[in-house]
Amino acid sequence: MLKPKPVLLHKTGPQIMQELQACIGCNECLLACPALAEPITIDRLNHETLSGSISTPIARFARSCYQCGACVAPCPVGLHRDAMMMWLKMRLLHTVWEG
Repeated sequence: MLKPKPVLLHKTGPQIMQELQACIGCNECLLACPALAEPITIDRLNHETLSGSISTPIARFARSCYQCGACVAPCPVGLHRDAMMMWLKMRLLHTVWEG
């Protein structure tokens, strides 16, 4: 099986970690998201973005996110949930590739 080529993301791991730590948990990004179909908590989303196993609801949400950017503008502290979601999508793909 061929190994996928590395993907260049617009935020590094340390930058994503910094954004996750800066999140105040207001949930505005999730409230603005047109792709969110079932309730998830921002704390769980933040945790699973960088580490641990990815739960089924978070995986479904990551797959349904189409990077529209609706989550960025409502953030009161100016974070980039779109970049965090891309990081989560790459983690999800990585777990599939590793089987």
